[in-house]
Amino acid sequence: MNRLFNLNKKEKDKIIDEIKSILIIDDNIEFSYIFGSFIQDNFFRDIDIGIYLKNINENEVFNYEFKISNEISLKCKIDIELIDVRVLNFAPFPFLLNVFKDGILLFTKDEEFLTDLIEETSLYAVSNEHISYQSLKELLDI
Repeated sequence: MNRLFNLNKKEKDKIIDEIKSILIIDDNIEFSYIFGSFIQDNFFRDIDIGIYLKNINENEVFNYEFKISNEISLKCKIDIELIDVRVLNFAPFPFLLNVFKDGILLFTKDEEFLTDLIEETSLYAVSNEHISYQSLKELLDI
């Protein structure tokens, strides 16, 4: 079972600032979000970080996620097991929608690109809302 951790707002803000300062200097990172229980709840299991890269092949994703997780772990003195970095380039639209809706933007280097991606993700969600609703109705037999 995963342990739960608890930090006050000041401690969390300090960690968020440290993570941002690490990620923003990476020229390949277009934008970054922090999301999940770390920002939503008093107790958390890990720190979820989403990064969108300018250049990456799908087969390089795991190594890049590990590299960034390790860098954050070392510089912030946080156990690497608590750092969950996710490259967003290949993430499904429903996942992206949750990151954009519930996450905190750490930074973006291209406001227009991020806005376009949020718009595209939102349009996908709206266009599939009826299908999701219909599937739920069928599942619940209403």
